[in-house]
Amino acid sequence: MLEGVPGKGAFPVSHDLNWHGGVHLTAPEEGGKSLPVRAIADGTLVYIRQPTPRTNDATHPLNYGGAWTDDGCILLRHETEIGEGGQAQVVFYSLYQHLSTIELSAMSVGSKVYRRDVLGQAGSIREPGSKKIHFEIITEEAAPLLGRSTTVLDYLRSDGRTDSCWGDVHFHLPPEVLCYEERPHVWSNPDNSTGTIVTRSEQSLFIRLHYEKGQCTLTTFTEAGEVIGTLAEPQDFEYDLYQIACERYPACSSAGYELLRWGRVLGPDALSPSQAAHWRKIPLPGGPAWVNLNAFTVTCFSDADFPHWLGWQLIDDDTDDDSHCQSPTVRAVLRLDEDPIFPDTTDAISIASSPAYDPLSAEDKDWLGKRYEIEQARNIAKLEEHHQKLRRFAFRFPTEWRHEGFDARYGWWLRIFHNDESALQSYQEMKAHQKALAFWEEAALDGIGSTHWHLPPRQFIEAFRRCGWLSQAELTQLLPMTALRKDHGHWVSEPVTLTSRAKSNIQDYKVELNKSLRTHGLSASPLRLAAFFGNAMQETQWFDKLHEGNSGAWYFPWDGRGFLQLTHAENYIKYWRFRGRVVSETLRQQLRNAAVTAHQQHSNNALRDSNFSGLTPEMIQWRDHVETKAVDAAYSAVAYWSWSRAAKFADLSPDMVRESVNGTHVFIYYSSVPFGQVAATVNFGSPTTTTSAISGVNGIQARYQAYISALMVLCEGLEFPDAHGHRIESPDGYTPRKN
Repeated sequence: MLEGVPGKGAFPVSHDLNWHGGVHLTAPEEGGKSLPVRAIADGTLVYIRQPTPRTNDATHPLNYGGAWTDDGCILLRHETEIGEGGQAQVVFYSLYQHLSTIELSAMSVGSKVYRRDVLGQAGSIREPGSKKIHFEIITEEAAPLLGRSTTVLDYLRSDGRTDSCWGDVHFHLPPEVLCYEERPHVWSNPDNSTGTIVTRSEQSLFIRLHYEKGQCTLTTFTEAGEVIGTLAEPQDFEYDLYQIACERYPACSSAGYELLRWGRVLGPDALSPSQAAHWRKIPLPGGPAWVNLNAFTVTCFSDADFPHWLGWQLIDDDTDDDSHCQSPTVRAVLRLDEDPIFPDTTDAISIASSPAYDPLSAEDKDWLGKRYEIEQARNIAKLEEHHQKLRRFAFRFPTEWRHEGFDARYGWWLRIFHNDESALQSYQEMKAHQKALAFWEEAALDGIGSTHWHLPPRQFIEAFRRCGWLSQAELTQLLPMTALRKDHGHWVSEPVTLTSRAKSNIQDYKVELNKSLRTHGLSASPLRLAAFFGNAMQETQWFDKLHEGNSGAWYFPWDGRGFLQLTHAENYIKYWRFRGRVVSETLRQQLRNAAVTAHQQHSNNALRDSNFSGLTPEMIQWRDHVETKAVDAAYSAVAYWSWSRAAKFADLSPDMVRESVNGTHVFIYYSSVPFGQVAATVNFGSPTTTTSAISGVNGIQARYQAYISALMVLCEGLEFPDAHGHRIESPDGYTPRKN
């Protein structure tokens, strides 16, 4: 997203300090061609306008400014989930203005549009030869998206939202929380009264935990966003988090895992002891120190709370209907009044828009035009210096795309330049130009008024890319259209059918599945999600079957259940113990020995439940719950993912290799060694680096196909070799699944 600079298409104001609700984006080039404009998310087409054919007629409204401006326009409505429950149901709109061509396959209002669908080509914005669009993100209600309606986050009263929780973790550390040179010997012990206290400044501090590709980095901020310092945990801390949680919180490691990953327990299990400490070494001005991030007065948040110490603010302090930004907050951020040019702490446009204009003398009215030019030069300098401080602000102000009310929004121009005939002519041309581009009344949108919230487009996309909460429609889209398997020794490609039971499973299990994927750090990474679902979809027979149900298998009744088909008594017990459930070592050893016998005899007689007096009815119910209870079907899968360290391989960049098998036809699919290692980890219990071993994974070809299908939904920038070795952006023969 190559954004315009302040005064030339930047968000949220121009050099005039007029509101600008979006950004001008320049289309990048590849192979000498401009890349197309694509939809940012699944949505519904609510407005479309074909571009006007270009003309050399200098009087045409779209030739305003001496160069053509394209008016092709698409507006999409996006309705989706960013978490659990009604408050996490969100609606927003994306606007693509100044398209030179529209290439959308479905042209009628109400048609479904999918993420990455080509919308058209970028056009010109009063600049010959440019390839640009105006791009906006707008919404009627900011609170469901950003988690609050207040300007800044209230970090004193309570923790942040839990219905939507993703990205980085943030802690407010009030001055009374003590920092120490050393931590207690026992990690979970909150009492460090014998430790040496480290002096710290008497101000609130804000700690961020950032997990990525095995590393955990802690950064300390002031409330103003100043970085005090950064520290990294030992290498592979994230990949080892399951084992670390088991060591530090043995009574209930699942809750301890969440405390380490999210700063609080979000899942079904209780922390034990209930006030267990969360000791971390944090950077301070005087050097690193240990602090309990689970102390009573420490509050905890995530990126879903859009913390203001990272620059996020909601600004609704310009209450009039004109186009001029009169927000005191913006003026303060840009420091327009620190060293005022004029002593009245206002500006020419504000004067011209206020009742103070009429009593002015003719001389003072004439002076406004000169004052406007002086202030514009000042604005240019201030925006260049301070514009970045506004980059994460959300603003509520009127749209610039209304036909009606132009004079109310821009009439100040007529007052400032009331004696300048050329300026008055320019105003009329500008008015005609704006009306040629306007569309708001034609769109006639339900549920959003012409004054609404404008969100910073690039930062909005960057933030929500880390959300990773998948709706039922998005989960369904992950499924490939076909899958390979051998039938009597011959390769066949069969359609993947979304059965009624699969639909029901997705509906019934999706909330707990999303929560579990979030808890164990998969949701923020499209590569991890794709690797998880590449296995889960194949193992559940395309979401149709959450229990293997193979009574003839030698390992029955400890056969596969859940989204990654948890198999063998050893793994069930490991999962139960992780959840804080007590299983004796005697029973575990008995089941392990029986499994060896069953495998040797190719019979499951040794594993019958009746053989084990220590196997209680409650434990048998626990086993069944891995199929029948959503929380266990999902949580068992991510627990297995974490203890097997599958993320270490999922995080590697997928290098696509074009493969083929012969059946009734030559069938093409794509393999990837990193995903093969994940598949081997899931299927064998341990990774392998050899492609020959990976080929032994059960259903590996179908897993590859599921992985590629998930990548195409979740990622961008992928490349696949075609038959001639050329790089293409989608696999040979790929057909997306559309709802």
